[in-house]
Amino acid sequence: MFIKSPLEQFELTNFLGVYLFNLNLNISNFGLYLAITVGILVFLAIINLLPNNSNIVPQKFGIAMEAINHTMLSLVDGQIQNSGNSKLNGHLYFPFIWSLFVLILFSNFLGLIPYSYATTAQLVFTLGLSLSILVGATILGLAQHKAKFFGLFLPSGTPTPLIPLLVLIEFVSYIARGLSLGIRLGANIIAGHLTMSILGSLIFSFMSLNLIAFVLGFLPITILVAISLLEFGIAFIQAYVFAILTCGFINDSINLH
Repeated sequence: MFIKSPLEQFELTNFLGVYLFNLNLNISNFGLYLAITVGILVFLAIINLLPNNSNIVPQKFGIAMEAINHTMLSLVDGQIQNSGNSKLNGHLYFPFIWSLFVLILFSNFLGLIPYSYATTAQLVFTLGLSLSILVGATILGLAQHKAKFFGLFLPSGTPTPLIPLLVLIEFVSYIARGLSLGIRLGANIIAGHLTMSILGSLIFSFMSLNLIAFVLGFLPITILVAISLLEFGIAFIQAYVFAILTCGFINDSINLH
């Protein structure tokens, strides 16, 4: 009996190769599903911009979009504190946080469709996102505070002999936060997909033994369905956690907390 590896679902596969100006441009499953996710994000953004005054009470899609917008706006208001005299300072980052949340959310949801591909299970992609956010937050902090930004790595009241050690610890912690942001997302998606794949393979092998095993196999199938529903919740939670930690990075860069 041929048994596929559980890790096979994460492999990159090229669908189409295009030669252009001596360059070999390949369209992979990762690129295809990422393009689909970006297309959904652009579609949702356009829908948000269109006027919708025909119905006093919004339909289900409109309610869902309003819920996402309100959740992200509340997140930005709660996590990114206003600095200076500008009351709209935190709201300036709302489009970025909203786009980031929707991108990760629908990438996670698309990965849960059978025979699809989970882009957020690629650590290169998630680490690329988190490190880009880390670099962007650092540039933001340097642009606003100049040399004072480096005070983020030195707690106030630190004794002089301990300054080099604490600066090194704070710097390593700062880098580790950026790495853990992407690793957390990728590891949770990988773990969930591997769990469903391994359990599904074991249940299929058990049910193919005989008629009695086939009947008894419906009990673990209900457990697998419950785990699948749990994965939808985890997909949302991981997107929300990624957004809230990103807000924390931006807040630290603005207010030097």
